[in-house]
Amino acid sequence: MANEPGEEVEGESEVAAGLVQGRAWEVVRLIGQGLGRNEIAKLTGVSTASVSRIAKRNGMTFDRTQTEKALKARISDLNLRQAGLAEALADRVAVAIAFADAATSYRDWAFAWKAISDATQAYRRMKPELTQDDTIEEGKSLIGDILAGIKVQSAMLNVYDDMYDRGELEGIPQAHIEYRKNNPRVSSND
Repeated sequence: MANEPGEEVEGESEVAAGLVQGRAWEVVRLIGQGLGRNEIAKLTGVSTASVSRIAKRNGMTFDRTQTEKALKARISDLNLRQAGLAEALADRVAVAIAFADAATSYRDWAFAWKAISDATQAYRRMKPELTQDDTIEEGKSLIGDILAGIKVQSAMLNVYDDMYDRGELEGIPQAHIEYRKNNPRVSSND
């Protein structure tokens, strides 16, 4: 005989409560890892409203900066995929041009140039455009990378200078040895 809705079977409510509690713990764990509300909802199968209630009940909030970082990362991923599609379209344009060049009839030539036109327009629409903010961020990142590289090189040059001063020439690049011969190190203690 089937159970009526609301009728409890021994142990059933405990199992259901365990599943709900298990999902809640999973939600809390994912919030702690910095995931956003929508991403947690997708991963756990819990509605975004429930994710918010679980967070509130456990005294947790969603870090807006983490959400913004995740959004920027997602947009960057989408731009990369879009750029890949645009590159594939550019390849198709090249193939269509080869077909146009090899066309033996006006009809084949016309079809090839129609394909070229369509693919070129799609390429222009697909090619992601960098905003000024993107360009500024890339510039900052590049400058940071260059500065880090300069610091590493400066540290290596200091190591080579110390080795040269101690007479340990093995391991020092020949160009640095020649440089030091022509440009003696000036001590700051003088």
